[in-house]
Amino acid sequence: MNYASAIHVENIGVLSVETEIKVNTYDIDIADHVNNIVYLRWLEDLRNLLFSRMCPLDKILELNYYPVVAHTEMKYKKQITLFDKPIGKMIVEKYSHGVIVLRAEIRVNNCSVFSATQKCVLMNLTTKKMYKRRIDELFK
Repeated sequence: MNYASAIHVENIGVLSVETEIKVNTYDIDIADHVNNIVYLRWLEDLRNLLFSRMCPLDKILELNYYPVVAHTEMKYKKQITLFDKPIGKMIVEKYSHGVIVLRAEIRVNNCSVFSATQKCVLMNLTTKKMYKRRIDELFK
């Protein structure tokens, strides 16, 4: 994945995160690898970490907005097992007309084993309408 394409948002900077992911015994299924549903939880963790770099969730809620996932596309390339040491990365690839496009990748031993794209929006909790202006204006 080419993280050089990460967007730069004025007053926020390049939005990306990278973190180690712990594989727990309860993440492993009967086939002795990480269950597919666990990847969704890891995406949620990465997305929450990424959004916290822009603005902590409690502050987003104070602004009367909440991040909503509208679309997720995942590609499983190789299984992850209990003693693997995965590294997760997520970037904001694009922001246009209120849609935040996130790209994620999980690597084990510097080999890509999973990738995903998510489209998110910030929804106003009162009006139920999505935020469409410049994202850095919201987080000033």
